[in-house]
Amino acid sequence: MAPPPPPPPPQAPRSTGRGLRGRRGPADQCTDDELMLRCGRGHTAALEELMGRHTGAAHRYAWRIFRDHHTAEDIVQEFFIKLFRNAARYQPRGHFTTYFYRVLANLCFDSLRKRKRRRKIQAVQLDPIEAEGTELEPLAHPDESDRRLRAHEAKDAVHAALVALPLHVREALELREFEGLRYREIAEVMDVSLNEVKVLLHRGRKLLARTLARTPVGREIRGEDPAPGGAL
Repeated sequence: MAPPPPPPPPQAPRSTGRGLRGRRGPADQCTDDELMLRCGRGHTAALEELMGRHTGAAHRYAWRIFRDHHTAEDIVQEFFIKLFRNAARYQPRGHFTTYFYRVLANLCFDSLRKRKRRRKIQAVQLDPIEAEGTELEPLAHPDESDRRLRAHEAKDAVHAALVALPLHVREALELREFEGLRYREIAEVMDVSLNEVKVLLHRGRKLLARTLARTPVGREIRGEDPAPGGAL
């Protein structure tokens, strides 16, 4: 009598999609577009992966706009909540970066507009001296190098000049000079034409240079090429 055949090898368990919850699960291998589609189906783990990838960039953007640690945190939290709630309507076209900045910029600048409406008497301006000592950019100690102190002063001077710009102009400059978006991407984010983006950027750079030229820091850095990672 022939021996009985060997038992079949054990099969891998069928995937139920719960692997998304693992720290190194399938979500790590998804594109941002795919993660948004999963968010639209209610996968909170996909949202966690998006947050892990983009919280730093979102916080840096919000921090630069408001120069306030707690406000930036609130904006970022609201941003990801909005991203998750609207994910079912997201159209994956490989342009998550554009969508990311459109939602984030709208939140930031809508908040600024509300602040300006509440403070019609007081202009939203930032004194470069008072700007020091924040949580993310502490006051320079006397024993620190003069170069570091000047770098802080330059950032404060540029931020004060940006705050004084019309919001649409400032938004275009922020997206181009700080985030490095292309002109067409800025047009999509702001929902304006390519020519309008060029006009906004030209106007913004001219106004910014004029404002900075009246400051000691501006006179010092005028005509210099922007340093990598610097203010502009």
